[in-house]
Amino acid sequence: MRRSWIVFSACLACSSAEEPTAEVQSYGGPAAFGGNQVPTGAAGTTGAATANTAGSTGAAAPTGNSPASVPERGVVPGGLTGAAGAATTGGSAAGGAAGAAVSGTDNGSAGASMGTAGATALPGAMQPDVGSAGTGAQPVPVEEDSCPANALFCDDFEDDVAGQFPGAPWQNQTGSGATAQVDGVQAFSGSKAVHVSAPAGQAYRRGYFSLQQGSSNIFPAASDEMFGRAMFFLDATPNAVVHWTLIQAEGRAANGTHDAYYRYGGQQQGGAGLMANYETNNNVSTDCYAHSATRMPVQRWACVEWHFRVSITAMQLYLDGNEITDMHVTDRPTTAGSGCLGNGVNGEWLAPPAFTTLHLGFERYQQPTNAQNVWVDDVVVSTQRVGCPAP
Repeated sequence: MRRSWIVFSACLACSSAEEPTAEVQSYGGPAAFGGNQVPTGAAGTTGAATANTAGSTGAAAPTGNSPASVPERGVVPGGLTGAAGAATTGGSAAGGAAGAAVSGTDNGSAGASMGTAGATALPGAMQPDVGSAGTGAQPVPVEEDSCPANALFCDDFEDDVAGQFPGAPWQNQTGSGATAQVDGVQAFSGSKAVHVSAPAGQAYRRGYFSLQQGSSNIFPAASDEMFGRAMFFLDATPNAVVHWTLIQAEGRAANGTHDAYYRYGGQQQGGAGLMANYETNNNVSTDCYAHSATRMPVQRWACVEWHFRVSITAMQLYLDGNEITDMHVTDRPTTAGSGCLGNGVNGEWLAPPAFTTLHLGFERYQQPTNAQNVWVDDVVVSTQRVGCPAP
């Protein structure tokens, strides 16, 4: 489902040195998630007003569904708590017992054990006619909606047509033989994601689907400070020291002569090491870089978050909920091995006055001998940190 809101408010490359490798804990693939969310057990019967009779046991919740059998990702299998029997005036009623837990099928995890009966419900000053709920076994809290309340824009691509480029407000920024289309080969939630393909056979491939000022309402709200989150499934990083990008935010420089790009992608460690990149165009030479000890995960879903801030010329990257600290750049990087190939802005990673475009997908600038395929799902853009979907 694609959602966006109008917000009325003012609102990184090339180096040859190899870097050490850091391991990142796996976020997990789709099979790690449970069945579809299970309904709450039925309410207990009403307690008698005069005899203080307890309400009956809440009915057990149904069996959880397999993730493959439902379009929305669910993570709470098993029974939930039965509602309390209602109290009537003049007496108290005992709470209904919790619904029994039942096992989910396929990948759904088993529910917790039978909850205990609710405590006696007494009439209260504010709600004298309602008994308290049973206090049975509680499920792990989940994010039932993949679109957070603070989001400017969300998209899980379930409304898009397989085999086609995703619908508005996404803009097609593909070229040089790369493609972007919705398919069901990989999906983090639901049954669809955007598949970007960068074939082997030549150096440059550009496979972006983009949000731009004028066609997307994330701007100007996210023009000065942008937080974002997307789930990425990359089948393989380039098998050579090749510069590539997954995320790029850009805008026109203050003097109007060129565009400035904030990028996250990779290059070193045989093509697998993450990299921050700052680049400019129109003969303003920069191509600045900072390499990470962390590698981009492959053959699994990875939660990637970014934070770009114009006013302090800063950028941050998070992987599976943890900040990659050697990818945090303010003004210019200070990590060993960082630098610039050009000195057009004196080594400063000078942000544009406002970001006006966000590109997601895969762009490659040199030639490996293998192809790259990346699937992108559950995109969120906000003015606050988003976080990762609940596992």
